[in-house]
Amino acid sequence: MKFSIATVLVVAMATTETLAFAPSTSRSSLPSSALFAEESKSNVNFLPTINSKAAASLVAASFFAFSTVGVTTTAIPSFVQPAHAASKNVKNVAQEAPKKLSKEEKEFKQANSSLDLSKQTLKAYEKLSSDAKSADKKASSALESATKNAASAKKAYTTVSAKLAAAKSQKMPSSAIKELSADSAKLKVVMNEKEKIFSDASKTASSTAKEVKMADGGIKESQKAIKKNEKTVKKSEKTFKKYQKNVKKQLKAQESKLKSLESQASKLKSLKEKETKELSSKQKVIQSELKSLEALKKL
Repeated sequence: MKFSIATVLVVAMATTETLAFAPSTSRSSLPSSALFAEESKSNVNFLPTINSKAAASLVAASFFAFSTVGVTTTAIPSFVQPAHAASKNVKNVAQEAPKKLSKEEKEFKQANSSLDLSKQTLKAYEKLSSDAKSADKKASSALESATKNAASAKKAYTTVSAKLAAAKSQKMPSSAIKELSADSAKLKVVMNEKEKIFSDASKTASSTAKEVKMADGGIKESQKAIKKNEKTVKKSEKTFKKYQKNVKKQLKAQESKLKSLESQASKLKSLKEKETKELSSKQKVIQSELKSLEALKKL
């Protein structure tokens, strides 16, 4: 908020004149009151002289000007803003009121939504099936390789184990038996590793095969759902179109009825205007006759 120049001048004038009629006690408390009065007068000679009664009114006016004219901001006061915002929200809610749908239109929209959802589900299952088949192909290839490696490792271990058994039965030198035993132990470790890889590959292949089967089953179910929903859409569309046709028919009948009523109202208005004119004409005749009667009475 800002003070206007007029307000400042008014306050200054009121202050000068107030010194003139202030109580004597306040004067006695000031040093060299005569000199002070002289200086005060000399400092305000450029201002117009006003009486003491007007001073109080001007002071009140200055405060009024400060509280009204001095306000420069155009913002909505804080206590008004919540109500102002609430009124805006009420208007927005009224404007955004949802359209009331008929039962037939709702069913038609729901059928279309179900059809769209079943199509989206089919696409999802098709993507899942494609990914599952790709993973199953890799798993099958890994299983085939693991099967061959496990069989080869088992064959090598079996061969060395048989040689070790023969060496022991033939009581061959201990160095030969020791060497065969070491080879047998190494081959057993390799065989166990290959069998573990084969087991994991077998589990993976089984899992991917199940995923392929599940995805293919989902595709079949989605296709069935699409066919069913397509039938529902056709049926609900037929019902909705029939409903629209009936509504148009009713609207046409209502418009025809409205036109008929408007025509009747127009006729009644014309008839009323005619009757009003006739009544006015008769009243004039009656007044004329009354005047004639009054003239005859005076004879």
